[in-house]
Amino acid sequence: MNILTFDIEEWYVYELYPKGGKAYYTPILNGCLTRLLDFLDERNTRATFFCLGIMAISHPQIVKQIAERGHEIGCHSNKHILLNQLSPEQFREDTFQAIDRLQNLLGEKIEMYRAPAFSIKATTRWALEILVENGVKYDCSVFPGRLQPGGVALQERNYPSLITTPSGIIYEFPLSYSTVWSKQLVYSGGGFFRFFPYALIRSLTQKSEYNMTYFHIRDFDSQQKRVCSFRYFQSYYGINGAYEKFCRYVKDFDFVPLGVAVKMINWERLLLTV
Repeated sequence: MNILTFDIEEWYVYELYPKGGKAYYTPILNGCLTRLLDFLDERNTRATFFCLGIMAISHPQIVKQIAERGHEIGCHSNKHILLNQLSPEQFREDTFQAIDRLQNLLGEKIEMYRAPAFSIKATTRWALEILVENGVKYDCSVFPGRLQPGGVALQERNYPSLITTPSGIIYEFPLSYSTVWSKQLVYSGGGFFRFFPYALIRSLTQKSEYNMTYFHIRDFDSQQKRVCSFRYFQSYYGINGAYEKFCRYVKDFDFVPLGVAVKMINWERLLLTV
């Protein structure tokens, strides 16, 4: 299965960096989103959009626009604070506030979650219990390898599984990878998608039975102001042709949102306790 997901955060995150001010970047971001949604409509493709809770307050029209186009809404935390910067109590409050804001805006339960920067790992496993407490059934926060501040997967399996917590079970959909020359290679989202040539991405996708993608609006924002940092290459490499590359990817493969993927899986066969 090929699962299509997006992390929607730029309308808030851009405020934290010198991106030219709201008057500059807001029309650009809105245009990128509309172009994306129009394309998905043309392809009759639905996706899961993990949105910040704060956006239900600061930019409710963005979240509503996505939902009204028929896409699933998940939670991407409240203000995109990484888990290594939060105590369990602070994470509990952040999660409750984010889900409450999204649910009040949309009038529906929010049961899907992705942590900022895949920052749930072995040392922050306590977060999974808190997610269950807040009604989250499906998590997409595990990165299969080393990544700061996340990574070092809770499991070494390249497919979904069930994780048992003191508060109940949560369905985990980790980021997918392929093994190339004994190395775990992530290719289906973010800077990885922009970096690798399309021929390689297409080949690896064809060979894998499970592909979890993750894209950001900034991946397609070629007009954004560049911010000098040690992650400059990772942030901007390949950005000029990224949207066209993405469109080709969606045309070449059939994608489904997370909710559909859940129903496609034989969970009894995959039953694992991690």
